[in-house]
Amino acid sequence: MLNVFFQAVVCFFAIFGLIQMIKCIYLEFCKSGNEFFIVISVKNQQDYIENIIRTTVWKSLNKLGGRQVPEIYVVDCGSTDDTPIILDKICNDYEFVNVLTKEEYINFMEKR
Repeated sequence: MLNVFFQAVVCFFAIFGLIQMIKCIYLEFCKSGNEFFIVISVKNQQDYIENIIRTTVWKSLNKLGGRQVPEIYVVDCGSTDDTPIILDKICNDYEFVNVLTKEEYINFMEKR
């Protein structure tokens, strides 16, 4: 009787493990096809842009459970203050932050 119980427990955990493995594979497969990105348009925002981007990164990490951060595209619409310098610094900190001019963004969206 104990042997049958032991076999049932082993069988249960084997099936449970298989289901978990299939679930993980399915979630990975779905994640790769469900890519999204964030676009932030700025002009002369030197006082706020760093906080906006870092807050966006933090909120994305919290909503996605720390798994991933979406690509962030910052479209600089002709800033004349220190916004471009701050954006370059942020791009060095985060590889998923990209700065585009308005024309580059239009070309980027046409290709998608």
